[in-house]
Amino acid sequence: MASAHDLSEAGLAQAVVESVLRFNMGARIWLDEILERDGVDRTAALFSESTGRVLVSVGREDDVKFVGLCEARGIPVLRIGVTDNSGELEIQDVATWQLNDLRGAHEGTLAELFG
Repeated sequence: MASAHDLSEAGLAQAVVESVLRFNMGARIWLDEILERDGVDRTAALFSESTGRVLVSVGREDDVKFVGLCEARGIPVLRIGVTDNSGELEIQDVATWQLNDLRGAHEGTLAELFG
């Protein structure tokens, strides 16, 4: 396992943003399987706060093994994306952001953001 982040504060969207900024890695995120499995819309998939969900990243070489370990233990698991060196975060059918823009918004103060 390369990293893990709980989804208890601002849900998946916040966890993904904090993770890509921490590791300075781009990412492509797909929501379709979450929407289908959980019967929720994109807003709920992105912002639902839950202490029982975790965003985990594993190396590509460990992907199948990690999924197998989870399934063998009855832990629900979905592969929802990949990381890359693109310098941007793309959430399918939502938006694409440059990491530099996300970093500025994440680290900026309210005065800087709202004048």
